[in-house]
Amino acid sequence: MVSKSIQVLFIRIYTIIKLNLIFWILAFAGALVAGVGPSILTVSELYYTHGFDYREITFQTAWSRFKENFQKGNLIFWTFAATELFLSYSLYMSVQLQGLIFIISDFVIIAMLILSVCLFWYVVNIQSGFTINYLNSLKLAFAHFFYNFFDNVKEIIGLIIIIGVTYQYKGLILFASVSAMILVTHAIGKNWIKHVDEVYK
Repeated sequence: MVSKSIQVLFIRIYTIIKLNLIFWILAFAGALVAGVGPSILTVSELYYTHGFDYREITFQTAWSRFKENFQKGNLIFWTFAATELFLSYSLYMSVQLQGLIFIISDFVIIAMLILSVCLFWYVVNIQSGFTINYLNSLKLAFAHFFYNFFDNVKEIIGLIIIIGVTYQYKGLILFASVSAMILVTHAIGKNWIKHVDEVYK
């Protein structure tokens, strides 16, 4: 029993490492700027399809999906990246100013940043589970955000923990961080995916 549990643990760790390395290989294949978005989407699809069955997760399959996801992945990633950069700059400018109206605006901008972060990962998750265009996946991501408040709390806490641990152990950037974020998002979003699948069957 103990040996079986240890075997399962090592398989899961190996799968996380394998997915993360595939992410970086594909991201550099797209010169990072054009590679990060489709790489995240590809790794998310691989995990959604195969779970921890590491034998089925191959670079050939990843490369094929990366090419298929290239345009859509970049559209999703850079739309949200631009939004978050704009909101971050707005927050930076807002905190320089005094007065109640600017304190309120700070909270609004922070809320929008949280919304944007959650929506990005929800869109990636939905794209992995359904053959759907970007606009419709964005609508479903909005619906997920307002459907279950605690999913948003768990998503943000999960991401903060991963970022915090990665800050302490920088090697995780190469071996685990991105795939861990994807696994957390899949775990949190699986009930929503199931719900949408049942509604639209």
